[in-house]
Amino acid sequence: MKLRWLGHACFEITHKGYTVVIDPYNSKYTAGYPPLRVKADKLLISHEHYGHNYREGVILSGRPESDCPFEIAAMRVDHDSVGGIMRGTCLIHILEADGLKVAHMGDIGTRLNGGEVSRLFGADAIMVTAGSCTGLPSQEVWRMTDELFPKAIIPMHYRFGNYGPRRLEHIENLINYFESPEMIHYYDTDSIIIDENTEPQVAVLKYRG
Repeated sequence: MKLRWLGHACFEITHKGYTVVIDPYNSKYTAGYPPLRVKADKLLISHEHYGHNYREGVILSGRPESDCPFEIAAMRVDHDSVGGIMRGTCLIHILEADGLKVAHMGDIGTRLNGGEVSRLFGADAIMVTAGSCTGLPSQEVWRMTDELFPKAIIPMHYRFGNYGPRRLEHIENLINYFESPEMIHYYDTDSIIIDENTEPQVAVLKYRG
């Protein structure tokens, strides 16, 4: 299963020639990123905020649902720490295929309950925000990854260089909570292959534009 980071919280997930895109961003609201234009067989949206719901940036193939190799489930969680009063809710998407499980955590802003932790526990990869004032801060993100015990933690939705809104935290804010430097893998590409041999790691993918 191939996971490709397209910038901000947007990922392209491909398995057996079938591509799912999650959370396409509107470049007008995500500082530094160029206009998004990608092709996909299926589109998933975690919530209706401009950095996550730019449907116009995704060209869908029109392939039938029967072609999809993924079993896809969604869990609704709060986008903030006050029961969704400030920012509403968002969806965590879980994609499973051939014994692999990956999860896109959306803009989660609250701690997970026991049932949610059980559903996500031991995922082969989770794509998770690195911390912001609109969701979980970096320290709480780190605590959540410690609870979920995934193989690969893939940070997203953070500020680096001229990319990303100022309200987002920098990637270092999250990385610094991990005590084992050998866990941090900086990739020179925007993609990672997830399989049964994936090593435990924090996979910092490189935005390629």
